[in-house]
Amino acid sequence: MQIKKPLVTIITVVRNAEDTIVRTINSALSQKNVNFEVLVWDGLSTDQTVEKIKSFGNQIRFFSGRDSGVYDAMNRALPLANGKWILFLNADDYFLHPNALEKLVSFTNDPKVDYVCGEAKMFFGLKRWKPKTLTDFDFFIGNPSNHQAYLCKKEIYTKLKGFNTQYKYSADVDFMFRVIQKGYVGKKSSDPIVHYSLGGLSTKNISKGVSELESIMAHFLDSDLHFAREARLVFHEGILPREIFLETLVSRNLSNSQWKEIVLFLGKKVSFESASPFLKSFLFFKSISINLIKRVVFLIVSLLPKRVL
Repeated sequence: MQIKKPLVTIITVVRNAEDTIVRTINSALSQKNVNFEVLVWDGLSTDQTVEKIKSFGNQIRFFSGRDSGVYDAMNRALPLANGKWILFLNADDYFLHPNALEKLVSFTNDPKVDYVCGEAKMFFGLKRWKPKTLTDFDFFIGNPSNHQAYLCKKEIYTKLKGFNTQYKYSADVDFMFRVIQKGYVGKKSSDPIVHYSLGGLSTKNISKGVSELESIMAHFLDSDLHFAREARLVFHEGILPREIFLETLVSRNLSNSQWKEIVLFLGKKVSFESASPFLKSFLFFKSISINLIKRVVFLIVSLLPKRVL
């Protein structure tokens, strides 16, 4: 007997993306072997975006209204969705191939699965954004998943009341952290699902975005910002931990899953203070080089008028 495929709602929220919205919608409509609908919410665009959206006719469901930003728009679109599962696809991102969504949906046959995370590609495919552990260890790292490759049950969005709009850049991280905190079960797919374009709100405001991310991490770690920032640098950026950070880490009341991942991550790494002068120098110049490259890249991105990378 053939298993009935669940309905997936692909939601795109948009405002003034006339150059990319057609590519995004076409990539959604091209998905194969999946029962889906495409829902587009427009936040009163002032360019040719609406005309281009309307050209798809009844292939999509279109809504328009005033909103206070991307996460508010996503919240407004959620109750309009008919699907049991939701995937948010930004207005200038796109599925990498026609079977991309199917790769995620295949995991939903397991009734225990509440959400599925795939990989995203960036910089013309030169960089891959992979899901992290999908455990509360991610509170030490940051984004558990790229949200354009994040398929989640609609009922979870409803129960958790969607995105917290007090966050302008990282409300998706806050939502994913709450999903983990509530004990929902996630699965990871090793397949690349979407192309994530740079030059959007978060990448054009990288310092503000990182500060907001660290604030969210501090909340879930029940710590101050300083500890959350150092946790991100150690577990995401890969710097050697300072002895005082390790002492603070050991003194904290952590879950078994957090301890497991911390032990696996740190392994035989030494603290910064006990590292050899050569290793200190090497890591220092490596850190300087990486940060310099990042600053140059994000400076270029910030000057781009559209999200084109």
